[in-house]
Amino acid sequence: RERGAERTLRTAEETRQEMKTRESSFAPVAVRPADANTPLLGVTAERMKRFDTTRTKHLATKYGALALVACVGAAAAFGGSGQDTSSIAAAMALPELSSPQAPRFARGPSCNGVCPSVAARDFDAYPEEGSAHVLMLGDSTDRAWHFTFCNGILNDADRCEHPVECVAPTVNFLPNNMQPLVCADGDKRCAAKSCYEDAPCWHEKENEMAAACHPTSPYGPALGFVHLFEPDPESKQNLKLVEYGREIDGLPVMTGPRVNAAVRSFDKFAPAEKAQDGHHGRDAKKRPVVVVVDVMHWWVGNHLGWGAPGAPPDWSAQLGSDRTFDANLRRYRKDLDALVEHVDKAMKGTGRPYRLVGKANHDWHTFKPDGVEHRFLSAMASHVKRAFESKKHHFFDWRALTEKAKSDNMWEMADNFHQTVEGSKHETLAFMDWTRTALPEKFAVNQDVQLAKQAEEEEARRSAEETERKAREAKEEKERKEREAREA
Repeated sequence: RERGAERTLRTAEETRQEMKTRESSFAPVAVRPADANTPLLGVTAERMKRFDTTRTKHLATKYGALALVACVGAAAAFGGSGQDTSSIAAAMALPELSSPQAPRFARGPSCNGVCPSVAARDFDAYPEEGSAHVLMLGDSTDRAWHFTFCNGILNDADRCEHPVECVAPTVNFLPNNMQPLVCADGDKRCAAKSCYEDAPCWHEKENEMAAACHPTSPYGPALGFVHLFEPDPESKQNLKLVEYGREIDGLPVMTGPRVNAAVRSFDKFAPAEKAQDGHHGRDAKKRPVVVVVDVMHWWVGNHLGWGAPGAPPDWSAQLGSDRTFDANLRRYRKDLDALVEHVDKAMKGTGRPYRLVGKANHDWHTFKPDGVEHRFLSAMASHVKRAFESKKHHFFDWRALTEKAKSDNMWEMADNFHQTVEGSKHETLAFMDWTRTALPEKFAVNQDVQLAKQAEEEEARRSAEETERKAREAKEEKERKEREAREA
């Protein structure tokens, strides 16, 4: 279908040419040159060959990176361009450093790609059978993961194509299954069947604070995201200090009430099918939710410093002694413990099965392996593990996976803070694999039931067509014989 004029500002060919031009001039910020012969983390080339769910060779393929698709049973390896690896290494030798205020292509119009239109959702609620849903309470790295995850659960022909270093495209170029998550009373955008039937329904930069998406069928996972800042439930972030910060009606700025609004909104976003009494509610069997909590980067940025634009942060003054190092860790631990308790309480109020998952995040690009900044984030990750597991919750060690990727020469970043699109695809695949093994079966996040149902529907459609064809041919044969008899 034709998109409106606002959505067709640039054609697919124009965008591909622009991406090609960028490819020749820039590279994602890389820790080391990628080795095309090294599988990314444990995901084998053979496993990825079984699936083909993308139509674009992203920029990362120039450097031999293996692209990973955003769902279990959906991964593909992209071929490299054949460029000499020594020239690649030279291109990456002097990466441009970024700050929260100065990303390169990570955000805005330069990050836009090609997004086909998608049919409006044709279901209103979720049956008990199917994947667990996911609610992310995190930072802008999780927002980048979220929009890539949403893109990945679309059918192949409906997916957006973004430059590999994209962190936050404008609302015109978000996957078309995305829409606002938090709406004030009277605002119907969160319940709309599509945010893209006419002009996009987003307010400016709203998607960078809160967003959600539906799968293509009610058996897949709904995915929600709300941006948190400080873990302390009593803290209140000054959004004027956040480049992409925007106040949203219905979404408080203070962390505790913000979490409450996120949980209520997502519970409403993914309702259960009506119970036997004909009503949604506690009697309806709600699909389980996996809540991922990630609050590392904004804590250290606010308390230890973001670093000057174009320069790496230096936390040696705040962490230069064991005493100050430990004091800051204790402060983070206190804030995190309070947040875990708060999120747990908010989820209990939904009457929905849930699991809380603490996530340890990756290093900033400028951190050195032997630097105090790296050591402090590693210590914070240990506190995340303790804070969640000590309360019988769970821990997803994304940080360890990225450290393994670095050692395998397979980790790239879009800027100083954010992973590339390919990093987000890998995070999705690794996370869904992890839910299969670390969580009870009903909390697994996947598309298994959705794909099985789609296969059944396709088989039923083909069977019906075959039956109709045979009936039509039999009728035609009967009419032919009757006609011949009359003529005789």
